[in-house]
Amino acid sequence: MRRVILTISIICCTIMGAWVSAQESETGSEKGHIEVGARAGIDIFNMRYSSSDMDIYRHHYGVREQLGVFAGYDYFWKGLSARVDLLYSPRGVRLTWGDINYKLRAYYFDIRIPITYTFLRDKMIQPYVMFAPNVNFVMGGNVVYNSIYNFSYTKFSKANFRPVDFSLYFGAGVKVPVQMGNQTFCFGGEFGYNLGLCNTFSNMELNNIAIALNLPIYEVNGTRKNGGFEIALTAAWVIPNKDRTPKPEPVVQEVVPEPEPEPVKEEPKPENLIEYQPKDCYSVEEMQAFITLRMPVDDKRVCMFDMKFEFASAVLKKESEKQLDKFVDLYRQFPDLKLQINGHTDNVGSEEYNQKLSEDRAQSVYNYFLKKGIPADRMTIKGFGLRYPIDTNETEEGRAKNRRVEVDIQYTNN
Repeated sequence: MRRVILTISIICCTIMGAWVSAQESETGSEKGHIEVGARAGIDIFNMRYSSSDMDIYRHHYGVREQLGVFAGYDYFWKGLSARVDLLYSPRGVRLTWGDINYKLRAYYFDIRIPITYTFLRDKMIQPYVMFAPNVNFVMGGNVVYNSIYNFSYTKFSKANFRPVDFSLYFGAGVKVPVQMGNQTFCFGGEFGYNLGLCNTFSNMELNNIAIALNLPIYEVNGTRKNGGFEIALTAAWVIPNKDRTPKPEPVVQEVVPEPEPEPVKEEPKPENLIEYQPKDCYSVEEMQAFITLRMPVDDKRVCMFDMKFEFASAVLKKESEKQLDKFVDLYRQFPDLKLQINGHTDNVGSEEYNQKLSEDRAQSVYNYFLKKGIPADRMTIKGFGLRYPIDTNETEEGRAKNRRVEVDIQYTNN
């Protein structure tokens, strides 16, 4: 048990050290996050014998349940992630030949450290590959042997099984991020092969001290190694990142009193203009009224806050088309408009991820306008990622406002 505790402590310290280093690094362009979750599946184990005497059992397969929990740090460097898995997985073998009926079942506690590389990190479905070293601890088990001569049931001990062994895991998986309120969860599945590296015969068996099969003479030849395929479903909770962007230092400027301006006579206002309060964003209807009344609209901005996209993607949802069609109608009334389409996001995810997402979403709006007849030479696009929030990112309402598409207006026929 002391070996188990020591191994877990070393692994946890290593992962925490890597996480702290990644958090403090200022050179990476991606912001990682911590995930905690669970997995459940089956282990199609294969206890492999190399002895020619056991040739008919060389590839004996069985199916057992597998349960586990994990915690990891995603995207600590260019799509690479690391996590720690704690797994429970029974393994064993059943040999039946002639008058021999031998069953061996071992209860394993595995510590696995998968290193994964994720493809398509900005998409809804994210495939990945993984490689993991394993430390496997035998926590108990039993051996059943019977023949026409005798019957035996014994509990596992170090006399008939190696208590600790090592293996390598190679696999692939896929995960799907799902937004629930202001929380993110990831659901997916994994498939792989676990390759045993150690001979699982105990030293007492190898030295002919223990007689696991209750036979008068029991000589061990060759090796007995674990292995097998694994299929599992996974579910994880993404711990939200805190915005650690340092606040800018206040700039102290010397205030120099300005001379009072001379009174200026107010020019009479044209009858076809009206007063309005300047603000950062306007609606399509306001912009239409300004142009109709021949009011200046250059560099004014239309903000569309309720644009709906598929989660973590740039695919427009059907309900977004109504607002975009209003803009198409505005252009058809005033075809001298020039448009700059700007994409913005909230702060959920890395800076690189949000920059790419904002550009893709601006491109989706551009493509929709193009399909509706607005010429390409009247439009440009820009993505600003998470750099220009107009509300707090600490609430879901604020993040919803920050996930927006803006259109800057130039009108050359005032």
